[in-house]
Amino acid sequence: MTGLFHFTNLVRAGIRDNALLWMLIAGFALFPIFTHFADLPFWNDVAMRIMLLGMAAMGLNLVLGYGGMVSFGHAAFIGIGAYCVGISQFFGMTNGLFHMFISIGVCGALGLVIGYLALRTTGIYFIMITLAFAQMLFFLFVSLEQFGGDDGMSIDRADFLVIDLYEPLRLYFLIWVALVLVALGLMFIVRSRFGVTLRAIKSNESRVEAMGLVPLHFKITSYVISAVICGLAGTLFASWQEYVSPDIMHWTRSGEIMIIIILGGLGTLAGPLLGAIVFLLLEEFLPLALGAVAPAYAENWMILFGPLLIMVVLFGRGGLIGLLDKAGFGRISKRKMAVK
Repeated sequence: MTGLFHFTNLVRAGIRDNALLWMLIAGFALFPIFTHFADLPFWNDVAMRIMLLGMAAMGLNLVLGYGGMVSFGHAAFIGIGAYCVGISQFFGMTNGLFHMFISIGVCGALGLVIGYLALRTTGIYFIMITLAFAQMLFFLFVSLEQFGGDDGMSIDRADFLVIDLYEPLRLYFLIWVALVLVALGLMFIVRSRFGVTLRAIKSNESRVEAMGLVPLHFKITSYVISAVICGLAGTLFASWQEYVSPDIMHWTRSGEIMIIIILGGLGTLAGPLLGAIVFLLLEEFLPLALGAVAPAYAENWMILFGPLLIMVVLFGRGGLIGLLDKAGFGRISKRKMAVK
């Protein structure tokens, strides 16, 4: 009974301290009602892409924002998760739950191996090793002509028992449920002793080591968890897109996810999801705005996005979450958490 009471208090405190995160997630749950009455079904696809990239960014944020490990290779795990669907379907296995279990197992194993090797270095060396592993996997799948090579492969949406994912809203809410589970899992991890230790390692690794703890164990564990979350996002991304290619694991995709995290706010649970919303909405509307002024340059919307990102970094330390805090909306996602 005491354990249940403690668990309930933990959930309430986590929801209270991350109010913006749960407001955004609730907004995604209600969004299809708006698109239905406004007759704008296209925006459901945009919302699904936002949730998937937000989920992947939340996974990377565990090692980047909370652990201080700058990884340029997490797009590889998204790609591995997507190819778990494609290759499984190639051999006749269409069950979506099987795809998820395979993705979790493969991404977890790869995350363990890559993390074990890469995390023995720090700084620029760690960045370059993660980038090297990601590019190795990228060129591996480019060379696999049996699975489409550079052209990729078309796939069908997975079967989830009696759930027909060709009904758009069923896939939408499957992605939404996965986002909720990832958010809940990360909320508990960040508030746990493990999460506090991970942030302590980011602040001063030598002091944590002096306390008798082994920082490498915590860093590898967080890296594996992060890889699994990105793999899950990749699995659902494949079913949403009905196509998978090596481009999904190119290093530029890792950079895109990092931009999303920095834009939203490093080391916050709501930051990656908020960053994904703003990033993809700008991707939709900036070409239209630029096309109205200079149609020949409509595809070069990053010309406008770059200065916007620089201004957020310069004037809002902590990203958009930092700007919200400065605007008086309270410490939305950075409240200090005591560990009992």
